[in-house]
Amino acid sequence: MKISEQRLRQLIREAIGASTWPEVQPSSQIFCDMDGVLVNFEEAVVGLVNDLLGGGRLADVEMSKGYEKRLQKVREELGPDWRAKDRPDLDIKVVRNFMMGAIGANPGPVFAEMKPWMDALDTLWPFLTGTGRTVNILTAPIRSRGGSDIMSAEEGKELWVYRWLKPVPSEVIMAPAVQKVQYAMMGDVPNILIDDKASTVDAWNDAGGIGVLHQPGGSTKTVHVLDELGV
Repeated sequence: MKISEQRLRQLIREAIGASTWPEVQPSSQIFCDMDGVLVNFEEAVVGLVNDLLGGGRLADVEMSKGYEKRLQKVREELGPDWRAKDRPDLDIKVVRNFMMGAIGANPGPVFAEMKPWMDALDTLWPFLTGTGRTVNILTAPIRSRGGSDIMSAEEGKELWVYRWLKPVPSEVIMAPAVQKVQYAMMGDVPNILIDDKASTVDAWNDAGGIGVLHQPGGSTKTVHVLDELGV
């Protein structure tokens, strides 16, 4: 028995767990996260944290008493020889506090110099911008702990976008992860999110949008899911 194209697409949607997603509309926009999707955040920050734990210093930044206190806290709780191995290690509370404080001292250059996921540049971004849809960057900033004369995370991320992404996105939107959900719907139209943070994707879906959880380095799989959804 021949299966209709519509039925085949429905079966594929069910197989990838997308049967409860709303249908993509002609005016649905795409919102793409940066860190963990387009940007190799893990490699950059694991390297930075380990360098600092080993006695390194951020260029052009005077380390505060708060920084030294957070550094000592990591050494007390995890040991003087502890080093981060991967992204989950960065979510350990004392490590995250140390990491956020260090990056916040001069966040712009840190983000501007992060390396891209090459599969995202070669596969994901061309697919997104080739859909004919409005494609936006939706990324969370990190609060600066320095003065007004340092480059902000927002400025650093925008520099990264215009350096690496061709064509450039329609808009670069900075919003904390918990606020991203406000873009899930525009009127009655569901929008599409690609993000590596499960809680952000879940909130997006709960709000009526179409959130796709991306695995860092997994652009081929994400493109397959988007294609089957009719993006």
